[in-house]
Amino acid sequence: MAKTRPPKKCLDSFTIKGINKIVKAGDCVLMRPWDSGKPPYVAKVEKIETDSRNSIRVRIRWYYRPEESKGGRRQFHGAKELFLSDHYDVQSADTIEDKCTVHTFKNYTKLTSVENEDYFCRFEYNYATGGFTPDRVAVSMFLFSFDD
Repeated sequence: MAKTRPPKKCLDSFTIKGINKIVKAGDCVLMRPWDSGKPPYVAKVEKIETDSRNSIRVRIRWYYRPEESKGGRRQFHGAKELFLSDHYDVQSADTIEDKCTVHTFKNYTKLTSVENEDYFCRFEYNYATGGFTPDRVAVSMFLFSFDD
């Protein structure tokens, strides 16, 4: 007879070790990269679970930086711009370094002070096809397209 795994337990929140910040579903976080020379990855926490060994796992939705996308960084991309992807993953909560804020572009432009943990997003990114939604954006007086 096959062993059955005990069900995972959903958690409302957990505390990041070392900095004592509380993370909840819906929060954006900085994830430790495999290569310490790279900047942290950015993700949105969708769900928090613990297993029978009390290991905390997070279901996340990745943000991509322009240079990580198939089209690469374009002239009109901001330095703190991210793309919300349809790429989901499950990671150990121990890989979370800190919380961050991903603003809408409109709200980001209204910030009086941009901190290290502030980013903005104005596109969704399909990581399998490299497509964007919306597929074009007005920048100043020009209209840029991802097909240009």
